[in-house]
Amino acid sequence: MPIKRLNTADQAQGGLFVLDEFYKQVNRMLRDNGCVEALAKHFPMKSLVMNVPKFATGVDGYWVDPMAVKEKDKPTFENISITAEKMAVIVPFEDQLLEDADQDLAALVKDDVAKAFIEALDRTYMGYELTTPFADSLSGNTPANATIPYGTGVDLAADLSDAISAIEQAGFDGPTGMIAHPAVKHLLRNLRDSNNQPIYTEDLSACTPLERYCVWGIPICFTRQVQTAGSPTATEILMAYGPYVYIGDRTGLQVSVSSEATLTQAQMDNINLWEQDMTALRFVIRRGFAIKQDDALAKVTGVPT
Repeated sequence: MPIKRLNTADQAQGGLFVLDEFYKQVNRMLRDNGCVEALAKHFPMKSLVMNVPKFATGVDGYWVDPMAVKEKDKPTFENISITAEKMAVIVPFEDQLLEDADQDLAALVKDDVAKAFIEALDRTYMGYELTTPFADSLSGNTPANATIPYGTGVDLAADLSDAISAIEQAGFDGPTGMIAHPAVKHLLRNLRDSNNQPIYTEDLSACTPLERYCVWGIPICFTRQVQTAGSPTATEILMAYGPYVYIGDRTGLQVSVSSEATLTQAQMDNINLWEQDMTALRFVIRRGFAIKQDDALAKVTGVPT
């Protein structure tokens, strides 16, 4: 069954199913509302596997006499391989809804579909998804010297400063973003610098999560997908130099429809779409993920919530 879209020849009742604008809206929601998606550097992928060239060594500048032979360099490059993996969300509808489809039915579940993708992607990129297809993650790749246990300094501000310094000592200007669980906001609000000025600021009018909150001017994004564990409950504050966090985008959002499939439900009866007068939408995205250099990462661990 092909996906119906609104056009000049298809305006009848039941003729409206998935609008082209739907794809753009969901893709924007993924990019703007995912903590890691908003932080990372994105690459369009024309194939399922992409090699991103990484400059290694070999270029320098030399002082020379006007008539002298100029020095020559031979730069070397390395490759970072990014493989696009598939993530899917399936939403069944009763056929009765399709018969009266005077509005874009996909739009009715747009927010829920985008939220499902965003939460799963953030868990995966940060390293809290057990079924991740990727070897790299923000938490898992953080070097030991850039892992700062809570309480190392006199307060959380000192711990955050140590983590930031670890990225700076690796040769970066510092992290371009942080990610934390919302439960640590109350700790951040109480932090002050040496001049007794708050280091944490909020701007709820901003457009994306990485613009709304800042610590020392560094954007921080809050998501419940950051894992909390231990006794007492504790969590991590992750940070990264975003241009070294790579996300590959393959084909964008794809939507397909079926009225004949059987949907297997965990601990529930299977849904046979044809027998039960139902139609299912399947939303699919493909993403690749890699960390260019682990030294671009740091974190504070064991932060109480």
